Amino acid sequence: MLQKLEDVEKRYDELTAQISDPEVIARTSEWQKLMKEHASLEDIVAKYREYKKAKNDFEEAKQMASDKELKELAEAEMDELREKIPALEEELKILLIPKDPDDDKNIIC
Repeated sequence: MLQKLEDVEKRYDELTAQISDPEVIARTSEWQKLMKEHASLEDIVAKYREYKKAKNDFEEAKQMASDKELKELAEAEMDELREKIPALEEELKILLIPKDPDDDKNIIC
């Protein structure tokens, strides 16, 4: 799952660069296609970045726990993150479920 998320984040960053390129912006249909793909990845990337930050914060809190003065604060943060990280993992799993290709179609034909 993490490798797929890394790939999605990499693609998102590529798209961000492409949609900022004046040459791509001049080609309206291509730019619109890239913007649509960019928008479809935005929620996943935002949640993945939140997940990575929580994991990093947990590691930092673990290191701070060895300091007597910061131990209580670090343990409180670790307890909070122990609950948050699995919740973020579940949200990411849901976000990675492939979308139905018919979702973008009109209901009324």
